[in-house]
Order: sequence, then C-alpha cells, then structure tokens
Amino acid sequence: MAKTLVVFYSLEGNIAFFAKQIAEKLGADIFRIETVKEYPKKGLLKFLHGGKDSVSGFKPELKSQIPELSEYEKIVIGTPVWASKPAAPLNSFFEKADLSGKKCFTFASSAGGNASKCLELMSGAIDKSGGTVLASESFTNPLNKLDESLLKLESFKEKIAN
Repeated sequence: MAKTLVVFYSLEGNIAFFAKQIAEKLGADIFRIETVKEYPKKGLLKFLHGGKDSVSGFKPELKSQIPELSEYEKIVIGTPVWASKPAAPLNSFFEKADLSGKKCFTFASSAGGNASKCLELMSGAIDKSGGTVLASESFTNPLNKLDESLLKLESFKEKIAN
C-alpha cells in the first residue's frame, strides 16, 4: 500500500486531471469522492445547487465509504471552488475523515478569481480533524492555461514528495 492517498471531488474534470497526475507521480493511492445524487454539470442549476450547498454547509450522501486513513502518512485533497468554498461533497468527507497526525496537502481549481478562501476553509477543516496542512496550490482555469498549470503542478508535487 502507498503511504500517500489523493482524495478528490471533481465535477468537470479539472480536479480529476490533477489528482491523477499527482497520484501517478507519487505512486499514491487515489479516492474519488462521488455523491449518490449527482450535481448538474451545466447551466444555471450547476451554480445554484453547487453554490447553495457549499454556502449552507450541506453534506451530500457519498456513494462509497472513505478509505481507512490510518495506513497513510500523507493525504492530498483536491476540490473545485464553489462560491469561494470547497465543493459540498468535501463537507461530507471532512465530517467522516480522521486526519489525526496526517501531513496534508490541498489544491483547488476555480473558473476565475482566487481560491485562497476555499483553501483556508479546507485548512481549518483539516486542523479540526487533527491533520496539518503543509502546502496548498490554486489553479485558475487550469485546462485553458495548461502549460502554466503543469508548471505549478510540478512544483506542488515536489512539495508533497519531500
């Protein structure tokens, strides 16, 4: 078993792309957070449901059990930014995850603007669960700025590896 686990939620594929790159580089296990009821992927409903659920702190039901985290030293957690917050499925993850003593790394992807508030909220949830955030990275429109994003990703992967 790997000593690192990459946990992520991805609606449109940006976070999934980065999560897979990180897991591959580090030889890490990977866990995709999926909800029982899927969020809309397009249009106004995507923003209404996703934003409302994130702002309200809603915890959607997850399809799969969270893996046993005690086996891992490092946990890498990725999310899209919804209304300046982590996607609502992360609320469900943080409610159930025991990150005691874990070295954690966070990353977020937004369509525009800064993900700093989202990353701060994730850091707070990780602290509350007993983990410590050692590094974070933010990507803006990552697949539209692929060269720039991949450079940032390489630097982030090095921080995790060390």
